[in-house]
Amino acid sequence: MKRTASLLLIALVALTDNGCSYLTKSGRQQAAYARYIRHSSYDRIKLQRKLFASPKIQPQKMESEPTVATSTSPESVSAGTDSAVSQN
Repeated sequence: MKRTASLLLIALVALTDNGCSYLTKSGRQQAAYARYIRHSSYDRIKLQRKLFASPKIQPQKMESEPTVATSTSPESVSAGTDSAVSQN
C-alpha cells in the first residue's frame, strides 16, 4: 500500500511539474522560441527543396558575329589572273 502511494505521489509531482512551465514568463518564451525554430527550419527545408527541384539555368553562349568563310584555291587565283591578263 505504501509503495503504490509513493508511486502515485511521484507521478502526481511529475505531471504537475511539466504543466506549470508554460505558465511562467520564461516557459512561454521557451515555447515561442521552439515554435520559431520549428517553423523557420521547415521553411528553410522547403526552400531548399524548391531550389534543387527547379531546372538549373544554363549560361547562354555568346554568339560572335557571323564569319564569312573565304578560301583561296588555285582555280580562283588562276581564274583571276586569266581575267586580268585578258583585260590588258
